[in-house]
Parts: sequence; C-alpha cells; structure tokens
Amino acid sequence: VQEYLDTLNDAAWGAASEVKPKFVSRSDPAAQWTGAMKGHAFFAYAANYLIDMDHAVIVDVEASRAIRQAEVGAARTMIDRAQDRFGLYPERLAADSAYGSARCWLVGARARH
Repeated sequence: VQEYLDTLNDAAWGAASEVKPKFVSRSDPAAQWTGAMKGHAFFAYAANYLIDMDHAVIVDVEASRAIRQAEVGAARTMIDRAQDRFGLYPERLAADSAYGSARCWLVGARARH
C-alpha cells in the first residue's frame, strides 16, 4: 500500500499538475477525471507508446494520468529509457498536438550520447 501511495507524488501521477483535481476517485486516487471522449466524464489513465515507425515496433510503454502534463512527462521518460536501454534516440517525433507544447520541446534539448 505504501508503494502505491508513494507513486501519487511521482511526476506522472499526482505531481503532474499543481492544480488540485476537482474530483478524486476514492478507490483509485491516481486515476484522472476526464471527458476527453466528448461524452460523459470518467476516471481513466493514458497509455503512452514510443514506437519505432521505420520497423513498426513498440519500443516502450508508460502509463500516466490522462492530462497533458503527465503525458508529456511520459514521452520524455520513454525517450530517455530508450536511449539508456537500447541506444536509440529519435530523429523525429510524430504525436498529437499536446506533444507540441513548450515543455515537450525540451525533449529535443537532450543531447545524444
């Protein structure tokens, strides 16, 4: 239980945003209240994938809260892990518009090793 509670302070979860959420799930406080599907709002997570488009291979996966700040952080984490584990660093990124935010462009600032 303590390990789970500690993750609520990780950047991909509770600390992803300084804004206090309007709704918190009593059974799963790490879930994000979202209405992204243009229907009724619900608690959810985001599944983020780093894919080698040339070879159609999923290189890494990172779950996060379903908010832009957490998803951008997940992208940065996956890129760092792919570089550390496999020596891979993307020449270009393809993503939806949320990944074009200023914080995400910091991903490109990391020099190749």
